[in-house]
Amino acid sequence: MKSLIIFLTITLTALSLHAQSDAFTVRVDGMGCAFCAHGVEAKFSEVKGIENIEIDLKKGILTYTVPAELNMDFAMVKNLVDGAGYTVIYVEVKRADGSEDRFENREDYPEEEIGIIEAVIQVYGNCSMCKERIEKAALALKGVQEANWDENDQLLKVIYDASDTKLKEIHEAVAAVGHDTELVRARNRTYQQLHHCCKYDRPSRR
Repeated sequence: MKSLIIFLTITLTALSLHAQSDAFTVRVDGMGCAFCAHGVEAKFSEVKGIENIEIDLKKGILTYTVPAELNMDFAMVKNLVDGAGYTVIYVEVKRADGSEDRFENREDYPEEEIGIIEAVIQVYGNCSMCKERIEKAALALKGVQEANWDENDQLLKVIYDASDTKLKEIHEAVAAVGHDTELVRARNRTYQQLHHCCKYDRPSRR
């Protein structure tokens, strides 16, 4: 009986500590290999309290938890990513109190090169109708040669001529037909006009 009480006490304490943590999701530009991931992980590991670090190289996503009492904000995350030699695209936070924040880095997003560019951007959607709508919006822009949206990864891969169009314009074109991207949010009215099966869970934003 005593052992059971001790076990329950430890379990409840662990759950309580977990509930007091903020969960971060960070999209990092330029993090494309295992060596890159190691550098980013090492930088975040320097901060006392950061735990459960995971990196998805395919999506360029870093996730981790941190004690809520640390009050980690976008500036702190940006400094860590900058220190590792990379650039933050956005940060999403699920706070211990149930609130959610989203921060977007519009100032430091790298300037585009001139010529044929291949890029991957996050676009939210649900189904084959979403896929057709998203790809059609991107391909309607002058200079966009290929557009392929993956429903599972929620990623749009595009090949375009940067002398004819800019990546920001692709974000805006996709958002204009009702689909949020990592940098541009669709108008609420446009989103509400989507077919019911296309109404994806919208990311929170600050």
